[in-house]
Amino acid sequence: MEVMRSLDDCKAKLWNDYLNLTHALTQAASKTALSLEEAMPALASLREGIYESLNQTLHEYYAVRGLEWLLFARPEYQTLEWHWNPRATGTSLEPDIRGVTAARVMVSAEVTTSPRPSGVIDSRMRATLTKLSQMAGAKYYFVTSPQMARRANTKLAKANYQIEVVDLSTFKQPL
Repeated sequence: MEVMRSLDDCKAKLWNDYLNLTHALTQAASKTALSLEEAMPALASLREGIYESLNQTLHEYYAVRGLEWLLFARPEYQTLEWHWNPRATGTSLEPDIRGVTAARVMVSAEVTTSPRPSGVIDSRMRATLTKLSQMAGAKYYFVTSPQMARRANTKLAKANYQIEVVDLSTFKQPL
């Protein structure tokens, strides 16, 4: 896990990532395919060029928003040192966000950017909540839609896990 830089540094990096993605999209959109045979390889190239970066940039953004929510909603966390896996590259033993003090884990949080809990997303949610339930500290699961929040709360009630679900789509307070 990496130590989180300041929120301003994180946001500046995210803005740069956004600009790079929009540049790649603009470049791809400026090319006109004259046939289906030209169009499909162009789409494949576009997906290869931006898909992973798009997913990881959104994950990183919502991790930053999750930290903003934690600092706003839980002022007692202001003094913690924050660590994260900004590009969802942590091990199965690490959360996306971790708050520590004196080497003691106080907060563990996971982030999902999926808007709907259907298909494989639903089974991933179960696995993520199970993983999170076994971590130290207060536990938070950050989602980006009311549908995901409802489904996560249903799973938590059935499993009896002590995890707070936070729907970041309702969090408008900037720091």
